[in-house]
Amino acid sequence: MVKEELRRKMFLVLGLVLIFAVCRCQVSYNPFERYDNIMAHKRAAYSTNLKAAEVNDFLRLWPKYKELGFDKELAVPYLTVLPDAALNWKQRLWFHYNYWDANRFFYVQQRLTYLLQVLETRRDAKTTIELCSDMEDEIAMDMIELQKRRLDAGDIASSELLLVSSKEKELRELLK
Repeated sequence: MVKEELRRKMFLVLGLVLIFAVCRCQVSYNPFERYDNIMAHKRAAYSTNLKAAEVNDFLRLWPKYKELGFDKELAVPYLTVLPDAALNWKQRLWFHYNYWDANRFFYVQQRLTYLLQVLETRRDAKTTIELCSDMEDEIAMDMIELQKRRLDAGDIASSELLLVSSKEKELRELLK
């Protein structure tokens, strides 16, 4: 009788182990494995152009990043290595917790700063063209041509400019 009961329990345990093995049910949770999976998916979607979801996520996280004082500890434009290699352990944990690649985070920051400068340059060029359009002399015509070249300069997608111009006030405030 005891052997029969023991046998039944062993079959039950063996059955549960087999079910877990077949279904690949995880009994434990590994956050670093989850981070690696999420980041692999994100990295596959990276491009040189910024996307709205990425910018919105950056706008949500940048104040938190500054609040912790991380922006004072790391001068990214002057690094001789990728930003990921220059992070301390606190910053690494912060990026892991927020599911961001540090290199991409700083790329987005620098790209947004660049796009804000491009918007300002284009506005200045348009204003100069309007001012010079009333003049008829050769210098004004040369100035108009120069400003038209300034308008066409750069490898910027119109979708990026629209995205940045729609959030320009908020971006300028955040990236001071």
